[in-house]
Amino acid sequence: MYKIAIIESESIIREGLSVLISKEPGFTVDFQASSPVALFRQAWLTPPNVILLDMMIPKNYGIEVIKEIKKRWQATKILIFTLKDTEENICAAFRAGADGYILKGTTLPQLIDAIKNILAGQYYVCPEILPQIINGYLKVEKTCPGNNLNWNLTSREAQLLKLIAAGYKNKEIADSLCISLKTVETHRATLMRKFNAHNVATLLSVANQAGVPPCRLCKNLVASQSIERSAGSVTPVELCTMPPA
Repeated sequence: MYKIAIIESESIIREGLSVLISKEPGFTVDFQASSPVALFRQAWLTPPNVILLDMMIPKNYGIEVIKEIKKRWQATKILIFTLKDTEENICAAFRAGADGYILKGTTLPQLIDAIKNILAGQYYVCPEILPQIINGYLKVEKTCPGNNLNWNLTSREAQLLKLIAAGYKNKEIADSLCISLKTVETHRATLMRKFNAHNVATLLSVANQAGVPPCRLCKNLVASQSIERSAGSVTPVELCTMPPA
């Protein structure tokens, strides 16, 4: 049974979340409070597995709360549950140690999915804040001289190398870049040949040693981005997010 704590300033939202989440098999909400102070004063025999944290408090204080949670309970996952926020705050939250970030307009299934994903060791963001995440990522890429990827690579090969590093499969790369699966396989083979590699692990290792880091970012981010399928389902895809400062 996964233990969940809710830190939310509005009592009606806090109590509603507690009731709804507790109905999910395998989840129990055993702590809720209006501020993080109560969380830190609680005498925990075992800390919560997930903390649902409202960030509608002064920004710097919210970031310090995230850091303090990770300092005390490194294994505890933090899911930010808040109103629309800025790119700066979103990226700062992830740098501080947040594991997921969703908005209060989300649906219950999406919230449950977010909790399950971060418990599985993945990052999670809702579709509404993907533009801010991507903008932050691109700003880092543009300002980092080491990410030019001009080591005899074409722009398309550089794109593929980054996507391979992010964990994309050939079919996902083809869909993302709007190219054929055969074209992806051709580019991938070319990359293998250029770096004299026989598998993905060797490719990324040799590329990095050669001064061509496929991505400065060290962890994958699971984003709940809607992808139309024949059955109409929504499938998470992996992107990279900004690294810790």
